[in-house]
Amino acid sequence: MKRLFAFLAIVFIVYIIYYDIRIGTLPTATAKEEKIEATEVIAQTSNDPFIEVKVKAGDTLLSIVERVNEDRQISSIETVIKDFEGLNPESKAELLQIGKTYKFPIYKGE
Repeated sequence: MKRLFAFLAIVFIVYIIYYDIRIGTLPTATAKEEKIEATEVIAQTSNDPFIEVKVKAGDTLLSIVERVNEDRQISSIETVIKDFEGLNPESKAELLQIGKTYKFPIYKGE
């Protein structure tokens, strides 16, 4: 009986290794490359431009702000949080929900 369980365990481990190599259990780097679904909107005041972005799985406030402000300098995370919560008064910066659209600040380049 022990030999049967040992054989089944070996077959199971070989199958797991085959599955992991052939199909994979982790997403690859190429699968992560997604385009941002965004709509540029002019803010109520010209001093606060923003862009609306739909949050996807794995997105954080800082990662989205860095993507929409690619070549622009961001002063500090505290400023980003304050600006985000100013644009989205009903939302907290640390509680982004997947699938929901938020307004993210756009910073002026130097």
